[in-house]
Amino acid sequence: MINRYHPQLVISDIRMPVMDGLEMLEEAVKQGHHCHFVILSGYSEFEYAQTALRYGVDDYLLKPLAPEDVTELLDKIQKKIDKEEARSVQTTEGMIREILTGGRKDMTDILQELFENQVFIKDRPVFVAAGYTGNTSQKYSQALVGQWDKMQETYPQLHIFCVVLENTQEMFVLVQGEIEEKELEKKLNRRVYQNVSEKDQPVWTFAALNKPEEIQSAVERMRNYYLYGIRIGYREIITEEKVNGSAEEEFQYPIHLENRMQTAICKTAAEYLREEADYFINYTKEMQCSPRYIRRTYKKMLTFLEHVCHEVNPEAYKMLQNQDLEKAASEMVTSGELEAVFRKAVETIIESKDKKEDIRNYAIRRAINFIREHYNENISLDMLAERLEITPEYLSALFNKEVGINFSTFLKQFRISQAKRLLKGSDEKIYTIAQLVGYNDPKYFNRVFKDEVGMSPGDYRQKN
Repeated sequence: MINRYHPQLVISDIRMPVMDGLEMLEEAVKQGHHCHFVILSGYSEFEYAQTALRYGVDDYLLKPLAPEDVTELLDKIQKKIDKEEARSVQTTEGMIREILTGGRKDMTDILQELFENQVFIKDRPVFVAAGYTGNTSQKYSQALVGQWDKMQETYPQLHIFCVVLENTQEMFVLVQGEIEEKELEKKLNRRVYQNVSEKDQPVWTFAALNKPEEIQSAVERMRNYYLYGIRIGYREIITEEKVNGSAEEEFQYPIHLENRMQTAICKTAAEYLREEADYFINYTKEMQCSPRYIRRTYKKMLTFLEHVCHEVNPEAYKMLQNQDLEKAASEMVTSGELEAVFRKAVETIIESKDKKEDIRNYAIRRAINFIREHYNENISLDMLAERLEITPEYLSALFNKEVGINFSTFLKQFRISQAKRLLKGSDEKIYTIAQLVGYNDPKYFNRVFKDEVGMSPGDYRQKN
């Protein structure tokens, strides 16, 4: 997580599986991470604190923590970060970083200082390469940083500056000097794809600007090109020319695939759902519309999966809601990241499926889920059929076909099972339990219970 997201602050417990907090801290320091560390522990032994301080930990707190302890800690760390950022802006890299991140609207003073320090030459062309490395290995990113030092040694007539934005997982290379645009593009293309593995999906864009003052607006435009890796691929630099030359068909959301996914969710076979997920992913790979619409297709399908689970699989619905995968998809840049989010949703559904049922019909799954959530209310076949927008006769036939018993019997058995649970696990009065499971008449409840269980509710409670 630290290697991927480069956080400003890491709060870690001492005791963790696989690697404890101090070992993680030691490894992070070895790998050159400069974030702030806070260690939490239930142990006050001096040796723990001593080891943590040796690795530059910002604070060592003993559990349990009060809310004010956490607030005070975060305020203290934020002040440190603010001071560091203020010092950083005064360096060449810090000033370039300010331009790239759009930290200020008016960049005149920063640009003027860069001109005075001869970092950039005013009114001369500058080349910008912007790369998104979020879907690449750590090895790729580390090897790439060293490429620019080698390139500077090879071409001393060029001014080359590299800035890494850890929070957004981006790398920017700015070049000024005597070189043709196409020649530089070829050299960059060779270097940025030199150390890629088969799974790496780095996205690189390139632009030639008339003067350094155009850098900030150009970077905003280039970031919009990252998504085009979905269409153009991840082994060539993306330029405005390639984006404009990329033929785009009219977008049509594959509504027919929703029916396939819905059927797969209602089935119990995990492999069937995975096969349909593969079919959907392969379908998106063949889409020739704008990559923005391809990402929107993933978002809409994830929303649909949540909707289906809300109707037939409440447990999966809650898990998907907690993961907020639709929002995650809206932030993804590469096809690999979108696929990973979608597969995560599918695996969440598979893990939560009710193995006791093998009901494939969507309407019956919805009906059963409604009974589970509203069994204590006045439920009838007609009311449920109207809710499902089908006829009562058809719903009755579906129940017999899919469940093996009729609607009334299923509802009665479900209510009695809940009553048995309450009789065994609570001290509620029998007439109260009758109301809790949907029977307003205690005498009728007693009769139904005895017919179903073979004894009265009172005898059942005494026996159990």
